[in-house]
Amino acid sequence: MNVRARATLVVDGENITRRQLEAISALKRRGSMKKAAEELGISTPVLYKYVREAEAKIGTSLVKSNSKGSKLTVQGMELIDRFESYEKRLDDQPQLKVAGTLVSESCLLTAATALSKKGIDCSIWISTDEENLRMADQGIVDCMILDDALFAMERSQEVVGTEVGNDLLLHRDSGPRYLDLAFGAQRLGFRYLEEKKVEHQIIFKAFEPAMLDSTELSYFVNRSLVRRGIVKAKDATEQRWSIHSIMAIPFSYHADVTAFIDEARRAGLYPKG
Repeated sequence: MNVRARATLVVDGENITRRQLEAISALKRRGSMKKAAEELGISTPVLYKYVREAEAKIGTSLVKSNSKGSKLTVQGMELIDRFESYEKRLDDQPQLKVAGTLVSESCLLTAATALSKKGIDCSIWISTDEENLRMADQGIVDCMILDDALFAMERSQEVVGTEVGNDLLLHRDSGPRYLDLAFGAQRLGFRYLEEKKVEHQIIFKAFEPAMLDSTELSYFVNRSLVRRGIVKAKDATEQRWSIHSIMAIPFSYHADVTAFIDEARRAGLYPKG
């Protein structure tokens, strides 16, 4: 069964049909009403009708025409750029699309490399857990390695994950003012402080891990980042209560998801203990 998704757009409550969007998109490529109509296999009057219907719905001009041809207005370009972007997202790509964070990066890349040796192509995203989950919900990625154990717990009714290893937090206590690193099981650390009624205040979120080695603030950091030499965390101590699973979460039925998860487990980058 060949199933494909296709995009339409709703602008200020008005539905711009796929036919109308395809007509404007063809005009963008061909620069001529006649050539755009030929590309779509329709007559020029029909293409013109689609364009004018879209303009009437939006309430603005989308195409400018003169003796040299037709081109899109700024509003027309904005509309079609968004349409084409959504179309690309919806197109089924043959390669496996996987995502992780700085914490799971080494595990992710090792697994992807192992698949490449077997002739399996991968696309890779490195971002935050929040962004990777957003992309997963939009169908952009097939599988992700999740660092934040709380996200896995919150979604336990929606997805079934596989443990590919574990990690724990290190804590540097320099008082109630905290730096919040954008990667890892930070929420687990701050929830612990809340449960123990420890006074704390997050001052800012850091996306550069090296900032931990120069800050005077308190912080939590995943031990794996220290073991890989990304941060030194000189004064931070291990928190045994914080041991948590690193989970591979599938979000599609791509044929190579299972192979990727197997390779991630085999990578063994999160030794227990």
